[in-house]
Amino acid sequence: MLTMGEALATNGRRYRDKVALWYDDVKVTYSELDRRVNQASRVLQSLGVGKGDHVALLLMNSIEYVELYFACGRIGAVAVPINLRLAPAEMAYVLGHSDSRVLVGDGQLLAAAFEAGMRPQGGALEKVLRVGPGADFLPAYESLRDAQSDDPVSVDVDENDPWVLVYTSGTTGKPKGALRSHRSNLMIALLLAAEFGITSDDIGLSLLPMFHVNGLWLVSLSLCLGTTMSIYHQRTFHPVRVIEEIKRHRATYSMFVPSLLTFLADAAEKGDLDPGQLRLMITSSSPLSTTLRDRIVQDFPNTHLIDIYGATELGAVTWIRHGPGSVIGSIGLPALAQDVRIFGDDGREVGVDEVGELHCAGPTLMDGYYKDPEATAAAFHGLYLAVGDLAHRTRDGYIYLVDRKTDMIITMGENVYPTEVEEVLTQHPSVALAAVVGLHDDRRGEEVVAVVSPREGQTVTPEELQDLCAKLLADYKRPRRILVWPELPIGATGKVLRRAVREQLSPS
Repeated sequence: MLTMGEALATNGRRYRDKVALWYDDVKVTYSELDRRVNQASRVLQSLGVGKGDHVALLLMNSIEYVELYFACGRIGAVAVPINLRLAPAEMAYVLGHSDSRVLVGDGQLLAAAFEAGMRPQGGALEKVLRVGPGADFLPAYESLRDAQSDDPVSVDVDENDPWVLVYTSGTTGKPKGALRSHRSNLMIALLLAAEFGITSDDIGLSLLPMFHVNGLWLVSLSLCLGTTMSIYHQRTFHPVRVIEEIKRHRATYSMFVPSLLTFLADAAEKGDLDPGQLRLMITSSSPLSTTLRDRIVQDFPNTHLIDIYGATELGAVTWIRHGPGSVIGSIGLPALAQDVRIFGDDGREVGVDEVGELHCAGPTLMDGYYKDPEATAAAFHGLYLAVGDLAHRTRDGYIYLVDRKTDMIITMGENVYPTEVEEVLTQHPSVALAAVVGLHDDRRGEEVVAVVSPREGQTVTPEELQDLCAKLLADYKRPRRILVWPELPIGATGKVLRRAVREQLSPS
């Protein structure tokens, strides 16, 4: 039996003087981190937090974020990471729905949220602590932590107990909280390490926000394996600073989203980044275009480019390693220990090359949606969780996404899948990002509309893109309108927000 708290305690002894976390100029060894987690655990206990209680975290990536995650795990509490991009009312919903008793937040973020009118919905919240400057009327977490003993705490925590409650993006309604156990998160870390060959000799870089599952899992993986994890310390992504951090820390692996990979390709082509430094690039959260994939493969010939397809509720579902001659357009094969099935509308598994909804079962599966048995029941097909994407499987076992089930466009009785159209648009060398949505049309049912943003310093016209689509797409798939915007709305995890694009095009 192994829990997150035990995993860190083990490495506190095994890698005692090795740097575990590196944040700006601050380095924390494994033994120091283990002691800080003990102190953080005692802070939470002093506030009345016990096993099964929920602790909300509204924090920037930081050492404090990591120690609070593991402190919750050590005392059997449940960490509730809050998306920093949420509006105050949405934050209040998560706080209330999650029944969080304590909120620990970045001082500046808390001040801004309170000023904007954030008020938790429900009466569970009892205490708020701040990290760093701002909201000076709140108790400082750091002072409380430093005053605590670093002796180990003693709480009986089981591997099947919940560790984190992660809320989905809520693109189809109110956010749902996926409740995940110690075991499921540890299995994600160990399975990914086994698949990709990450060892304690590697150096990771935490770029993605830790409130998102991809950022959380990268940190979990690194600290469970005994690697050194450096944390990007800026509040916003600056391409130049990202490259500086990669070089400064000699990072050998990290997890990216496609928009960040574009920066790496640009840096390598300009000679600003040694292509041999990064041994492993993991990408996830949105499809990787063939154009960008080919740039990375060409510019980083000795780097493993791994594209993960996963979900908040499951972790990695499938993955594929990109390289010269690799399969094009596929999300790959099932990840280690994952049982992936494709079911049709009749509930039966579809045949080869038939489209159905992707489902998965395995050791990394969530326990369920918090306080939502109906949604939990609806998401499962027996032991298999619906991932929410339409897909088909070829005879050789490779799985291809057709699109998000909820994003499918129906025009003149034909189904149009946005990802397929976006893939064509991003083949244009001047296009950085693309979003395709369906808008109401009295005659067609829905009209296919595309919005693109150009690469830095380049221009592109709708006419050029229409010509490209005319060459590569059936007529009903071609956008009726193509707009060029300076930039597209990007979510906290780096994905283009189709919903936000749709709202801007049709605000009513």
